[in-house]
Amino acid sequence: MNARTVGFAAALALGTASFAAADTKNIDRTLPLNASGTLALDVHNGTIQVRTWDRPQVEVHVHIDWPGLSASSDRFPTVDIDGSPDRVSVRWNSRYAYNWTLWSLFDTQWGPADVRYDITVPKTVRLEIHNHNASTDIRDFAGQLDVNTHNGRTRVDFASFTRDSRIEMHNGMFDASMPAASKFNFESRGHHAYVDSDFKPAMHAVYHGRGENNVGGTVNGGGPNLRIVSHNASVRLHSKG
Repeated sequence: MNARTVGFAAALALGTASFAAADTKNIDRTLPLNASGTLALDVHNGTIQVRTWDRPQVEVHVHIDWPGLSASSDRFPTVDIDGSPDRVSVRWNSRYAYNWTLWSLFDTQWGPADVRYDITVPKTVRLEIHNHNASTDIRDFAGQLDVNTHNGRTRVDFASFTRDSRIEMHNGMFDASMPAASKFNFESRGHHAYVDSDFKPAMHAVYHGRGENNVGGTVNGGGPNLRIVSHNASVRLHSKG
């Protein structure tokens, strides 16, 4: 066995051992956040669950599982959480160097981390969500919602719809439920998109092609704006109650 073969065998053994050493990291933070404040999420991959309460604070629990890399490694990703009572930020922070080497055959860049965010916020905060390849579920919400997603899925249950909200999607899905008596102005524009709504006048629409198309109108006399800009996306509005 020559030196080159021995070296490769050693690398293979070390890489296999590293892959077996899967580890996890848990991050738990509670910070003050006003009912009129903002929670800003900037994440990559994973699932996001947002629930609400009447306390003037935000509670964030993050679970990260990245097979093949120990949580003690300086390359293991983390989530930065900081802010003030008016604005709290939650940001994905990957310190992994994506330069390819022989070790890349055994490293975790071949598969994304498994990340779960469990967050509880005041019911009327503003939610700013920027994500890539993430699934978001929001319940009992009554604040302003601003979403910008690529390959993401967003489901939201509005306790009431009283604030302007904007959704931007590329290859995404937006599914919202709101009280039947909700008053709002609805506009969806883009191309290669599908809209299905329980609310008149935008009951159903499909548009394709290169040009930008629009569907919308006032619902129950009009009110706050719900604006959606999409490409290769689907929109579903459910009436409840």
